[in-house]
Order: sequence, then structure tokens, then C-alpha cells
Amino acid sequence: MKNQANEILYQEESGYKDLLLRKSMKMRLMETVAFVIGMLLLSSFFNSKTDTFKIMAFAIAIAVVGLAPFLYKWVLRPTYKLTKTHLIITMSGREESYPLSEVEMIYEGRHFYRLSGKRHSLMVSKVFLNKLNERLYLYHKGKKRR
Repeated sequence: MKNQANEILYQEESGYKDLLLRKSMKMRLMETVAFVIGMLLLSSFFNSKTDTFKIMAFAIAIAVVGLAPFLYKWVLRPTYKLTKTHLIITMSGREESYPLSEVEMIYEGRHFYRLSGKRHSLMVSKVFLNKLNERLYLYHKGKKRR
């Protein structure tokens, strides 16, 4: 769906903090697998009772959790746009548009939404989430009047 620039009410690219705190379960699972693989490789080189092993394990944990958002930003390039009638999500250059009639908040005050019947984690700031919730409220309120 092509939108004119004047239709976009709010646009945001995901920042480091948003990618760190609001990632999907799939991303969290990938991080866990990366940590386990790192620990298996580390345990094959060092005895688990040595200080070197403990320091390296801590370094692997910091690297996996701390550097993953940079990787997500570089690979996925997540961008979110809010128009009067649609939520547009761009990931890895692929744009998906969801009518606000198919966007539903799952948990109050959280970043989980049901988009076209599927659960999604929106990796955006609280400002964007507030604007989305406000737009959803106005959309559904206007829909009830008709």
C-alpha cells in the first residue's frame, strides 16, 4: 500500500532500547540458542571451575544480550508508520499494512498487539504506542457512532 507523506500521522524507526526491551519471543529464543551454543563452545575449551570460564561466560551473556539489538537493527531495519486508518510495519524492506480495524491491544500498557489475528510484539517507543492506542480509541469511537 502506497501512502502519501501527508497521510502519515507518526513514523518511527526502532531504537536500541526498543529492540532490547520489546523483542518478540522468536528473537528471545534465538538469543537463548546463541548463548547455549557459546557456552557449549566455551566449555569445550575451558574447565567450568576456572575463573577464565566464568569471566568468558559472563562476556558471552553480555555480548549476546547487549549486541543483539544492533544486529536486529542492521538486519531488520524496523520502521513503523501510523496513518489515520492503517498501521504500516516495514521489516527487512518488506512492508505490511494492517487496517486499524484488525489491530487490537492484547495487554494493557504493553507492546503486544493482535494484528490480523496474529500476536505481534511492536518494537517501538512508548510515545508511538501511546499514539497508536489513541488512534485506535478514536477509530473505534468513530466507528461506533456510525
